[in-house]
Amino acid sequence: MRNAVVKKVMLFSLILAVLVIPVLFGEGVKEEQSFPAERPVRLINPYAPGGATDISGRILAATAPEFLGQTVSVVSMSGAGGQEALNFIVDDPSGYNLLITDYGPLITTALTEDVRYELDDWVPIVQISEGHPVFFVRSDSPIQTVEDWIAKAKAEPGSLTIAHGRYLAPPHLPLILFEQKAGIENTHVATTGGSEARAFVRGGQVDMGSSVTTSILPMVEAGDFHAVAVPIAKRSPILPDTPTLKELGYDVVFPFWFTIFAHKDTPEEDMRILEAAFIKAFETESAKVLAEKSGVALNVLGMDEAMPVYQNTVESLKTIMDAVEE
Repeated sequence: MRNAVVKKVMLFSLILAVLVIPVLFGEGVKEEQSFPAERPVRLINPYAPGGATDISGRILAATAPEFLGQTVSVVSMSGAGGQEALNFIVDDPSGYNLLITDYGPLITTALTEDVRYELDDWVPIVQISEGHPVFFVRSDSPIQTVEDWIAKAKAEPGSLTIAHGRYLAPPHLPLILFEQKAGIENTHVATTGGSEARAFVRGGQVDMGSSVTTSILPMVEAGDFHAVAVPIAKRSPILPDTPTLKELGYDVVFPFWFTIFAHKDTPEEDMRILEAAFIKAFETESAKVLAEKSGVALNVLGMDEAMPVYQNTVESLKTIMDAVEE
C-alpha cells in the first residue's frame, strides 16, 4: 500500500514539475548543478501522506528538479511514531535522503523517548515556512467559539474529544498549554498526523481537532470546517477572521516550522548545493503560487539562519517538557 502511495506522489511531482509549471510560468532549467545524479533526492516525511509536511514537500518536489538537475520526491514513513523515517536517514546519511519535518518527531520525541540519534546530528538545510496550529470543528458543531469550548469543558470535564496528531507533536503542545491556562480538561485523541485528525473531525469520531493551517485550510474555505482559535501572537493572514488565544486573554503563543534536514555526516559541499537549489526553487513564481493555494506561508531560511532557529527550538522545548512533566 505504501509503495502505491509513494508511486502516486512521485508521479504527481514529476508531472507537475515537468509539464504544468514550465507551461504556466515559462521556467526551464536555470543552470547545472554538481550534485551527483546517482539516484533521486528523496524528502523523507515522518507523517502520513496528505498532511501539511507532505504538502510542503510536494511544492519543493515540483520546483527543485530544474535547479538541482534531478528528480526530487516525497516519501512518507510514519511508522514508529515517525522514527522509521529518521532511522532510515541515520542508516543512509548520503544526502540523497533528507528529512522534512516539524519539530515533533525530531525534537520532542528525542526529549521524551530513547532514539538512535542526538539532536546535534541534524543540520537544517532550508527552513521552508513558519506556521501555526489551529483548533477547529465541523461547521455544524455547537462549539463555535473558545467561550463555547470552555463552557462545555467546565460543565462536563473530559467529555470533549480532540484529535491532535501525535502525542506532544506541534498541534498537541498548545492544546496542553491552553488547558492549563483555561483550567479545563479534554480527552485527547492521538492520530498519525493532520490527514487523520482531519478525517476524525469530518467523520464525527471526535468533537474537535488541533492541526496545522495547511492541513485544514481547504475545508475551512469550503465551509466544511470552522476555525475556532489560533495559538499565535497576531492573527494569521491565512485565517484573518479567526481570533488568537492571546487576544482572548490566554497567553498561549506556539508557532512552529517546517524544515529540511540533512544528517551531519552528509558532505558539507553537497549540503550547500542542496541549500542553493532549494532556495532558488522556493523563490520561483511557481512555488509562490503553489504555496498560496496550499496555505503554506513561505518563510525560507538558509543553513546559517535556520541553525539558530533549530537550536532555540530545542532549548524552548526542553523547558516546556520539564513543565509538562511536573
